[in-house]
Amino acid sequence: MEIAERSRARVQERLARLEQEFGSTPVDQTTFSVGAEAYQRAVERSREGQVDVHAFVHNESGDVLLSDDDGSWEVPQGQTQGAERPATAVERVVTETAGVACTVRDAVRATICGVRNEADPDTETVYRLSLVFDVEIDSAALDDGEAASIRWDDPGDVAVAELV
Repeated sequence: MEIAERSRARVQERLARLEQEFGSTPVDQTTFSVGAEAYQRAVERSREGQVDVHAFVHNESGDVLLSDDDGSWEVPQGQTQGAERPATAVERVVTETAGVACTVRDAVRATICGVRNEADPDTETVYRLSLVFDVEIDSAALDDGEAASIRWDDPGDVAVAELV
């Protein structure tokens, strides 16, 4: 029960801080099984207090920014580093992806993820937090050098619809 209780407490603490900063945010919960290596990564990230962050970045026209992640177009995403706030982490991720500063407008959704080890069903579930933020950038400020790794898409795209 040690891993489950500690990771659940960390998630609850982060959710409380998120509510202080952004007010009430819809919270979902899901549980899934992963291989032993992915489970171990989830345990390590939980111990380090990392939170997964996703950026729903839109421009003045309402289009959504997607980045090329090894051949798969996805919304910009990453994890917090050290004691970094999730909103700061999503700003960093967007800047690294698009090469421009952004403004976090709101927290759109929080998902508590229960991660199980499919190789060992007796292993405790570790809990992780995944946050989606509404972020805005000035699309005119985008660096032309980033154009090959990013694109704007209609907000009805599947990659975006899964997050909001």
